[in-house]
Order: sequence, then C-alpha cells, then structure tokens
Amino acid sequence: MHLLGHHLPEHKALKVALTAFYGVNQAVAARLLARLQIPERARVSSLTETQVTALSAYLSSPATSARPAATPVSVESGAQAPNARGKGKEDSDPLNTLLIETDLRRQRQADILHHRQIGTYRGRRHAMGLPVRGQNTRNNAATAKKLNSVNRKAFSTQISAPLFNAPVPQPPSNILRLLGRQ
Repeated sequence: MHLLGHHLPEHKALKVALTAFYGVNQAVAARLLARLQIPERARVSSLTETQVTALSAYLSSPATSARPAATPVSVESGAQAPNARGKGKEDSDPLNTLLIETDLRRQRQADILHHRQIGTYRGRRHAMGLPVRGQNTRNNAATAKKLNSVNRKAFSTQISAPLFNAPVPQPPSNILRLLGRQ
C-alpha cells in the first residue's frame, strides 16, 4: 500500500510500518493509532478505506485535523487533575505538534543554521563537520564528517568580493609594453 509517497509493506504491523515516515517513531505511531481508533496490532493489509483516509488526512496535515472527543473520567477512577498552570496532560501529547518529512527536515536545518549564525559550540561543530554531542573524535567521527561535509560547502569563510579596489596586477609583458609606449 502506498501512503503519501511511502510504500508500506502489506504484511507489517501498522505501528512498525508508520516508522517509514521521517519523524515518526514507534511511540508516536502508537499514539497516532490510538487517536484514530485503529487497533494497535492491526496489519497494513487489514485497514479499511475509512481508516486509510483518516490516517492519510492526519499525516498530511496534523495541525488541522480534528481532535478526538474528550471522554469524561471520574476522579474516583484515578484520573489525574490538571497541573498547577491549569493545563492537563493533553499539552504533553506529541501529536499536537507533530511535524513529519519535509517540515521536520526544514525545521532541523533552520535550528542548525541558527546555531551556526550565533556562533554556539554546537554550531561550530556542525560547521566543521565534527560530532556535536560530545562523541569521541579520535577514531569514530567518520560518520559525522561524512554527513556534515555537504553542509560545509555552503558556508565558507572566504570572502567572495575584495574589500578594496586595488589595481589588478598585470603580467610582465603588459607592463613592458606600457613602459615602451611612454
């Protein structure tokens, strides 16, 4: 089955198959299935058309999709009260601010660019193509160097235009010709 440009194998569990999307791990996939009221053990091949439509609608624009109706829970059954700021557990739900694929990549690149522009340690490590989170660089930084090498080319420290208008040096033959004319 194809869903938003990704091939989801028919024999896989939907919770595992959704991890093909950049930014969706198994925990987010489990929450997504619970929100859309799809059984957690459902396979990709067992989805109905309405479930596929609801899933693709939510993944294409999670911010505009409808929130599930709140189910009333009594305090006696062990429900937690809202915290001191008046907000409930809904604020910690990762599905409320879910970004996947291009939007998430764009946000991560913007965050890296921000760190590079303000000159933080993390930004300098990104610019040099070195590990950012304190990993050893003596033996095993090859992956970070490989992944960050493309980004370094766009951010050079060389000045592209001269700072002042100096005369362009002439080859010796042109100088001799100019001297001979005088």
